Amino acid sequence: MLILYIETNFLMAIAKGQDSQAANLLYNPPQSVRIFIPNICYIEAVSTYRIEEKYGLHFQEEMGKKIRELGRDKSSNYAQSFLRSLEQARIDNMSLMNDIKSRLLDAIDKINTNAQIIHVSDYTLHNICQAFLTEMEVLLIKNDIMDNLILQCILEQANLHPEEEKAFISNNTKDFNEPEVKDALRSAGIRYFTMTQHFLDWFNSSESN
Repeated sequence: MLILYIETNFLMAIAKGQDSQAANLLYNPPQSVRIFIPNICYIEAVSTYRIEEKYGLHFQEEMGKKIRELGRDKSSNYAQSFLRSLEQARIDNMSLMNDIKSRLLDAIDKINTNAQIIHVSDYTLHNICQAFLTEMEVLLIKNDIMDNLILQCILEQANLHPEEEKAFISNNTKDFNEPEVKDALRSAGIRYFTMTQHFLDWFNSSESN
């Protein structure tokens, strides 16, 4: 049995249609793979979506202003053509935001059946918060309290299963691909993959041997 850890970016990649392999893996995991995700990833994923939704609504508002401006031009065929394109773009923009939200909700629902939740311990929460406020230099990931919590959740859970084969997928290379973080993952017996396809290539190769 292989333990596979995923995090927030895995969910967002599914929601935004950026990783079809991630969706296939979550929705149809191999029988020999147990998927784990820290519970705080739910909150971070929703928060990330809300930020993107805010930008999408701002874009919607700016397009509305341009549409009203173009509507006052009664002589240019280009203005009328541009206006029709923007009106369709506004419709597509809202439809896309709703589609992303729907896919995120579906992914979160699927986790309830196909994955196991890692709960943040009081000890980890206290230590990370204290370090973030007083001695940030001791943290493996700088300037990101959520990713530190996610990492520590994974490391703690991995240490409970020293004999199991373990892997971690995250395309958040800015934080998780740093040497100190990779060393910590390696010490816990966790193979790190930046892409779902890379994990699947390795996993399928291991299964066939």
